[in-house]
Amino acid sequence: MTAAYQAPKDARTAASLLLLRDGLQGLEVLMMQRAERTGDMRSGAAVFPGGQLDQRDRAAHDHCLGPDDATASHQLGLAEGGLDYLVAAVRETFEEAGLLIVDGPVDLQALQPWRKRLQTGEAGAADFCAAKGLKLDLRGLAYCGHWLTAPGLPKRFDTRFFVALAPVGQHADADREEAVALMWLTPRQALEPALALKLLPVTRVLLQDLLPHDTAASAVAAARALPQVPLVMPRRAVTARGVGVVLPHELPYAEISRLDPEGRGDMHSTLLAGRVVRLSAKVV
Repeated sequence: MTAAYQAPKDARTAASLLLLRDGLQGLEVLMMQRAERTGDMRSGAAVFPGGQLDQRDRAAHDHCLGPDDATASHQLGLAEGGLDYLVAAVRETFEEAGLLIVDGPVDLQALQPWRKRLQTGEAGAADFCAAKGLKLDLRGLAYCGHWLTAPGLPKRFDTRFFVALAPVGQHADADREEAVALMWLTPRQALEPALALKLLPVTRVLLQDLLPHDTAASAVAAARALPQVPLVMPRRAVTARGVGVVLPHELPYAEISRLDPEGRGDMHSTLLAGRVVRLSAKVV
């Protein structure tokens, strides 16, 4: 990545927030089950709150506490607009999970009508903050992930992930639109096969990153100490269970990247005797 990184033109920019707290069994993370929708690869998946950036998120910069846009952009490897991602992460978490990271106590019940107004696009984050005299408190957010959906899929997302402590004294409440259910789970519980959660590759990896941490504060501190956050872009491939994805740390990744850069998804992730693979014009 360079300071001039730009999301691919076929990818939608998005932000997601891992909210953490200390529970009876250790660190817990807030997860939401997405609504079932035909044709949506994320349908029914257990994910972290988040969604696409809104053009109006930039107008909320004056209603934020924490880094300015230049600082946030530098951290995210962007020329500008980095603060938009932090604003979007907080806004989307309020819309979907009803939790709001601001500079003081709030009456969430009184703010409920704004969740719908933000979600439908009737109002933007700046309108919300100005009307209610709020400051989005971005000081506690730590940048922890950058994932780009594999090429070849009809919908691609260029998503930045952040981690933060859950706001004290607030109770999560699913919007029943994007989120049909909310769960506070330890990372180990979320990864447990017996729970049978549908986990996207990025969700699984980020949960695994949380496993070594006993407390929420420890996980946030570890993310803040990361020297850099690399871009992760899975590749589509034929696996034992059908078309799936291969991650950069897996052995077939380099070959699949070279032989299928467009993401057709017809390369196999395993070597089988008798299957001929053309590596170049003169080598099979």
